[in-house]
Amino acid sequence: MKILFLGEIGVGQTSRMRMRALERLGHEVVGVNTMEPWKRASWAQRQAQRRLRRGSVVDEINRSALMSAREFQPDLVWAEKQEFLRRDTLEDIRSLGPRLVHFTPDPYFTLAWKRTPLMDAALQAFDVLVYCKSYEKAEYAAIGRPIVYMPLGYCDEVHRPLPSADPRWDCAVGFLGGWEPRREHLLHAVASAGADLKIWGGYWEFLQDGRWTLRRQLILNQLAGGDRFAFHQDTAIAAAWQGGEVYQDEYAHALSGSKIGLGFLRKVCPDQHTTRTFEIPACGSMLLADRTEEHLEFFKESVEAEFFGSEEELTDKIAFYSRAEPARMEIARRGHERCETGRYAYVHRLSAALDAIGCADA
Repeated sequence: MKILFLGEIGVGQTSRMRMRALERLGHEVVGVNTMEPWKRASWAQRQAQRRLRRGSVVDEINRSALMSAREFQPDLVWAEKQEFLRRDTLEDIRSLGPRLVHFTPDPYFTLAWKRTPLMDAALQAFDVLVYCKSYEKAEYAAIGRPIVYMPLGYCDEVHRPLPSADPRWDCAVGFLGGWEPRREHLLHAVASAGADLKIWGGYWEFLQDGRWTLRRQLILNQLAGGDRFAFHQDTAIAAAWQGGEVYQDEYAHALSGSKIGLGFLRKVCPDQHTTRTFEIPACGSMLLADRTEEHLEFFKESVEAEFFGSEEELTDKIAFYSRAEPARMEIARRGHERCETGRYAYVHRLSAALDAIGCADA
């Protein structure tokens, strides 16, 4: 089957991993990086056009999608997180004959700043809506289009045990992810308890000097989702912070080098699982995550992963497994095994989704 893939397909992006999974399933895939026009625009252009939902960048995204469809003549268009794809563009693409499928790995209806009127209108033009946030099922169903549930997953070509001789990746406890007030509180407790903690991700550097700026205020306001926070220094977290986001092999090195991988969910939305739910055990680390119904469905507690429901339980389990290395290693081994036997990789997720859509053999 010929598939036109629209999404943020730069190196290290999960959209690129899902596009690669479709290729591995034997489909002929052409990708359009719909994030690239934004990267070429100035800051002022990005801000204005995202607010107005029109302009040269929005035009280029729609033009490139339509031109690629005309040139490639796909059987299916898989569009990921397309907040600026116009409904009339989709109707023009539909006239060429492909089925139109939309998927976003993010919450959409839950976070007002993720929504755009363009995407609200465009969602009604897709043939199938694939979603991964179980708590948004009713909103997707209300659109009146067929819906398919596809949980998040991991890329087995990237997320695999990849130990490194470089000691900068080694630690007892590792966390990869961006700042949020709850995460800050929990990581401060972990660091203050004396754990060998390393953190990779965005905006933790603000805790190094604690300085207020308008830019920082705007960023953290959005990430905090209404939770209260204050600008301040945190020497414990600052010492644990290793730098910003890491990708590809460096990402695998960071997870593989963490004996315990923390899988914190965001408080700003009621997520039950994230990509790190699977990436951590896939890289051979022991997953220690928030206890949710979905986490307990994916991994058996105290056998394939560990979970916590309070700050005290989090720090207690870190202390216990830091001493009980054989027990930790066995849970990590079983968690990695469950990723494989559970068919949690994107290549399996996409295969099941296409089966549900009815296009697997098209």
